[in-house]
Amino acid sequence: MKFKYTTYILLFFFCGTAWLFADVTRSQKELQSLQSEIDRYEGQLSKKKKDEQGAANLIANLDRKIDLTSSVLYELQGQIRRNDHDINRLEQDIQHLQTQIDALRMVIKKRLVSFYKYGRRRDYNLLLTGGSLQTMDVWLRYERLVAQNDNRNFKSLISKRQKLQDDQQQLQVVMAQREKALAESKRQAGQLQQSRTKRRTYLRGVRQDRLYLEKHLEELDAAQAEIKGLISKSERSRVEKQRQLSNQNIIRKPSRDYSFASMKGRLAWPTTGPVVSHFGRQRHPTLKTVTENLGIEIRASLGAPVYAVDAGHVETITWQRGRGNIIILSHDDGYYTVYTHLEEIRVNVMDEIDAGQIIGTVGDSGSLNGPVLHFQIWKNTENLDPEKWLG
Repeated sequence: MKFKYTTYILLFFFCGTAWLFADVTRSQKELQSLQSEIDRYEGQLSKKKKDEQGAANLIANLDRKIDLTSSVLYELQGQIRRNDHDINRLEQDIQHLQTQIDALRMVIKKRLVSFYKYGRRRDYNLLLTGGSLQTMDVWLRYERLVAQNDNRNFKSLISKRQKLQDDQQQLQVVMAQREKALAESKRQAGQLQQSRTKRRTYLRGVRQDRLYLEKHLEELDAAQAEIKGLISKSERSRVEKQRQLSNQNIIRKPSRDYSFASMKGRLAWPTTGPVVSHFGRQRHPTLKTVTENLGIEIRASLGAPVYAVDAGHVETITWQRGRGNIIILSHDDGYYTVYTHLEEIRVNVMDEIDAGQIIGTVGDSGSLNGPVLHFQIWKNTENLDPEKWLG
């Protein structure tokens, strides 16, 4: 019987804590995946330095490591916030349970004192004094009710004490998890700082190197071709869905009373800062070659928030050499916005995004001139001048 009771208690404990470990397990798996990728890039960095490979590959790998480490830090910070929330909730539950237990103990203590003083004498006195049968029946029923209430109080006290013990155990687990996440966060922050220092050192040596600059332009061209391919794919999917709805005579009502197109000249800026590179043909200051800029660059502080310029849907999240982290949002009527050089990504693919929602932060991966946000607007597969759309 004792074994069976213990089994029930253990089942109760694990069921009670399952909600706590579900999110942590998911986060740990993602962190482990990110850490494995970081380790792989660290190995590549060591090998490339040993083999004296090109600066472009070295800096690109540092960019990737910086972005991955930033993602790990963001996950750890989220885990710490969840731990803080759980600790606060458990401490409140423990305090509430302790108050209830103290109150039950007082009630039971008074009943035990009363029983010790009087015992069954009241019942005997009632019988000996010749009380009426009706009075005796009422009294006996009252006694049964009191006994039942005493039994409930005892059971409630045992249950609450067990719940208190379980909550205290959960609290210890969560506090240990928080300490571990905090220590790992500090370690990753140190690694991030080291990677940034290395990157700055390498960049100082190649900013005027024509071979490196030419390689960097090739990376930007490749990244741009990939972005156009991703948008083309999304656009084909959108058109096909519209065709299917049309064949089924299904008319989708707009979810709002204005369109993306109606916001031309009034869209909110994706981040705060000056435009340092405009849309269209640009002459490279060192190579003297002319390139086509399909968006604009906005200089901003590292870690500054990046906002969705309008409500939309997260179509793609990816990473590219020369651009770093990239988010592509789709909007109504075949409009798309592109955000690159992101340090953190704070949304997931398939998310529905509100206008003005923070989707990430400004980074410097792929940039030769410090933290910057590269921003594009597309209509179907045609790129547009963002400055004509922003308010």
